[in-house]
Amino acid sequence: MVLAAAGCASVTTAAPPSPTFAPLACGENGTVQEVDVDSATQILVYLPPCYGRNEAQRYPALFLFPGFGGTKDAFVGSGAERIADGMILAGEIPPMVMVATGQIFPDLDAAVVVEKILPYMDAHFQTRPEREFRAAAGGSFGGAVAYHLAFRRYDLFASAGIFGNGAAAGEEESIRAWLAAIPAGMAPRVFLNVGENDSYMLTRARVLIPLMDEAGIAHAEIISPGGHSGDYWIGNFPEYFRWLSVEWR
Repeated sequence: MVLAAAGCASVTTAAPPSPTFAPLACGENGTVQEVDVDSATQILVYLPPCYGRNEAQRYPALFLFPGFGGTKDAFVGSGAERIADGMILAGEIPPMVMVATGQIFPDLDAAVVVEKILPYMDAHFQTRPEREFRAAAGGSFGGAVAYHLAFRRYDLFASAGIFGNGAAAGEEESIRAWLAAIPAGMAPRVFLNVGENDSYMLTRARVLIPLMDEAGIAHAEIISPGGHSGDYWIGNFPEYFRWLSVEWR
């Protein structure tokens, strides 16, 4: 379903209604930790309200990647954690862990995530190991990293959040081949957010959308007034978090 948004060119592809989760009794905000995976790899980890009170509980995990030249606080540390706190405490979304990296240019396939960060998180934090409870998202270059992980490592990630990006130039046929190779029942979901004033990336998003349609990939879009900026993308995180939570019961 497509709903008109502010401005005649704006569209929002509505996600299914968000499930309602029980508000948390602890009433505390989450915490952010700086973690050294090893001497060359540092990340920020957001732990949700009430984390650790039940050692048997495990949490879905969202892995976040900045754009070219970006730092690990591009999302966590810049507002994503405050949005998550409010929505988790209100019962709008389930508690989740967020893992934020620095830029990993030029490795779009994110070997450091697959080989180091993901195993470290599952070994040291209460994250769920099933692919259905892992999401990859990023802005600009990080958005391309997210779709590489979801389209090529669908065994590890069940969705991609692409902010301020679309199909990287020259990758159209590769994307078509990756999507065609995904086994039945393993197709990832995609959330796409691009600002109307982000003209080049909007063009790339409009290249990616028909490729996903051709492959039968479920996707939701927000195209609304905004540019190529973290403030704009983070402003759409409430809708992104609701979209994620539909599969995170």
